[in-house]
Amino acid sequence: MKNAFWFRASLWKCVVFALTIYGVFFALRLGFVAYIEVFDHDITHIPFSTYFQILSYGLLYDSNIVGILTLIMFILGLFLYQSSMGRKILHILALLCIIISLYVGLSQIWFYHLYHDSFNANLFRDDIQFSIFIAPWEEYTHWKLFIFLISCLVFLGIMRIGFKIIDFVYQTNPYTHLSYQVPKYSPLLILVVCFVIWEAFALRNVATKHLQLHSNLQKTLPNAIHSLSKTYKLYKQINHSSFSDYIDQSPTEVVKDFFELQEDLPHYDLQKLLQKSTNNACNTQINHIFYIIVDELNDWCFEKGIDEIGVCSELNALVSQGAFKANIFLENASSDIASLETQISGLFDIGIDLRLASKQIENLKTSLAMNFKALGYTTNFFFGGNRDHWDKLDEFVHSQGFDKSFYDTQITQNAKTRSYKPPYEHTMGAYNQHLVNFVRDRLFVGYQQKSFNVIVTTPYTKDQEIESNYTQYIQEFVQTHPKIAKQGDIHLLSYLYQQDKILAKFIADISERFPNALFVITSTHNTAKLSTPKNKYNVPFILYAPSLKLIMLSNVGSHVDIMPTILELVAPNKHEYVSFGRPLLSNKNSPYQENLYKAFGDKVVANERFIYDGAHIEYVSQGLERTKDKELASSLYQHLQQARALSWWIFKNGYKIE
Repeated sequence: MKNAFWFRASLWKCVVFALTIYGVFFALRLGFVAYIEVFDHDITHIPFSTYFQILSYGLLYDSNIVGILTLIMFILGLFLYQSSMGRKILHILALLCIIISLYVGLSQIWFYHLYHDSFNANLFRDDIQFSIFIAPWEEYTHWKLFIFLISCLVFLGIMRIGFKIIDFVYQTNPYTHLSYQVPKYSPLLILVVCFVIWEAFALRNVATKHLQLHSNLQKTLPNAIHSLSKTYKLYKQINHSSFSDYIDQSPTEVVKDFFELQEDLPHYDLQKLLQKSTNNACNTQINHIFYIIVDELNDWCFEKGIDEIGVCSELNALVSQGAFKANIFLENASSDIASLETQISGLFDIGIDLRLASKQIENLKTSLAMNFKALGYTTNFFFGGNRDHWDKLDEFVHSQGFDKSFYDTQITQNAKTRSYKPPYEHTMGAYNQHLVNFVRDRLFVGYQQKSFNVIVTTPYTKDQEIESNYTQYIQEFVQTHPKIAKQGDIHLLSYLYQQDKILAKFIADISERFPNALFVITSTHNTAKLSTPKNKYNVPFILYAPSLKLIMLSNVGSHVDIMPTILELVAPNKHEYVSFGRPLLSNKNSPYQENLYKAFGDKVVANERFIYDGAHIEYVSQGLERTKDKELASSLYQHLQQARALSWWIFKNGYKIE
């Protein structure tokens, strides 16, 4: 092929390659949906409009994979296309991409037939290759191979025909001389390159923003290759992890040390060892519990000096009215999703994506929802963002005992139906005022059962609108108090100021209708790494229950202590539950116990006087140094490592240790 037009031929072949790959994924998804329609009796007839939605939104899921593959082919083409051997190599690579895509896609369909799930569960055998690539093909092997071979021939033929047409055009057209055509085709070159880059990296988390599907149909949306990569990542995390990654002790040594056992036993039951019982002297019935996790809410908002701006004036007012606020409260994970996983599961952060292993850890005894279901509460999970903001979040919350889950689509629809004031949504999901209104509206409309409700606010983003009077107030304050601006920009401060007002109104509305309600307010993790040791690790924890008399047991804790604290206040006396945490509050007077004033966070521990990160002790709250603080800090940190190791054991092996 003449050098005059090799790069244009290569460019057009990349376009043909991309369209063929799109066709492969489109056909696989269509086949997957049709298979579910015919063989899945849990689903009624699918309307044509739903087919159209699935297939069109599915293209957005596919665009990342298509863009990356096309970009790779284009870059390789710049180096290989000028030679005959190079072109053969490129053609072989294109053929392999088609064959592998078809094999993986068909494997996922057969995998669904076996396990009623996509590539995200039942893969935890010793041989993942067998689980994914061989087991799905064992039944009806001849028919499956026939479908695979026919599919390969069809799509390889289509791509081959496209390549032949391009070769024919450029080898016979006299007007393909480089000097004549390059200026005309340069914009096209730039356009196509930009398009594939955009496909590869820009279309993330947009696919199902307004799409509601049956959970089984939802499994058809993610691209099979994408699902496989996620599954393999989790497989590596799990199978390359071991107990020794967390601590240099044997499991039995850890159990004896952590639970302070004196005698050796042939086996240990972690479920029994972690069992606690309530000591509740109050007969007040709490009918509705609201566990609110507010994005970007930091403890520095409540600090002296910062509180002058009134960013959390309404929450501070709750504290002055009798709400409890912990003095030191540590995050249990350093990211939003990891923190949600630890709070929902009741396990410490082990560095593994729990939500991707939902089938392996169904109904953990330590989980939030399971413990409140045992008390007769219906369990609801509300998230203002999109259900696909974090992969498999919906499956994870249901695996941990939540009866129902709600996301931005239902929230914005409710706001529009009731003609609430716009705007309704931004790039990350629904506005938080509509989120809490949705929760309130569901509760007010004939809701008779006791309910436990986890409410996770929509992730903060700078593109969301804030009421102008709030922004104006913050701007004027920052101008007269320039040091405040260092704690966060005007938009963030305005956002927090508005959320404070939204939460206060929600709590007031619910409390008026249901006086026997309980509210917990916290955040996922600390996002303001300020200079003071306390602010570096602290997150807020506020508990408000106007019908209860709150008696403090400890004002030092972490996320893992929230569930035991609520259970201590609402569960019957002597109610047993399983948890790594311990209550910070009670309805019953008890003597001061210094050993209760301790917290295990994310690679950091604390008591009422100091915080220790494994290397340095930093004193907080005017704490005074004592002679044995180093030994105490090391012992607390050892217990944190042991708790993480035991959490890994429960995740991987269950509750029995022999």
